[in-house]
Amino acid sequence: RVFRAAGQGEGQLPRVSLLTFWTPPTTARLTVETVPPLAAEGNDVLLLACNVPENPLGYAWHRGERVDNSQLIASYRVDTNVTAKGPAHSNRETVYPNGTLLIQNITQKDTGFHTLLVSKVDLETEGQTGHLSPHPLGCIITSNNSRPWEHKDTVVLTCGAETRNTSYTWWINNQSLPNSTRLELSEDKRTLTVFTVTRNDTGPYVCEARNPVSVSRSDPFTLNVLCE
Repeated sequence: RVFRAAGQGEGQLPRVSLLTFWTPPTTARLTVETVPPLAAEGNDVLLLACNVPENPLGYAWHRGERVDNSQLIASYRVDTNVTAKGPAHSNRETVYPNGTLLIQNITQKDTGFHTLLVSKVDLETEGQTGHLSPHPLGCIITSNNSRPWEHKDTVVLTCGAETRNTSYTWWINNQSLPNSTRLELSEDKRTLTVFTVTRNDTGPYVCEARNPVSVSRSDPFTLNVLCE
């Protein structure tokens, strides 16, 4: 049995109605990303403005979760390339033309929310908040070999995590490093290499990390040198 649509003759194709649906593209929302996500006191941090609206008129950064003129860090006008400092500016902040905020030498006082307000061409504004949580400058000695053999193995001791703007100092047996061809510091002094260890190299070793806003000293570290 053959069914024909109304008005359909023999050999004719049925009329088909096609409905085309168009979905407008989704606009990515403004976000703020902290780079690096974990930073020690004394380091520099970027509050990266992502998915900024096209052709913005300007930016304004505030401390806290609310837009409060008394907590304005700085504002930036795109057309004039001019930055105006606010009451909360500490001479460590820079606003870039893409809306990103640089904070240098972060301290615990920088902990908390920072809010970006973007002024758009339609005279409306869009805001987003980022969070900054500096961690104290840590200092722990680690070794590449926990059980070195005497007169055979070389040991590399490392002081804490790698951070910028940080200087390092070492002590052995509560004294400064002696002049020895078997002891070698890296260029940044963060690592200490002990060549062909002996039983006299057990330590204890202590290192100190220091940056413009923080100082941290490690617990004593002792090598367990194995002897034949």
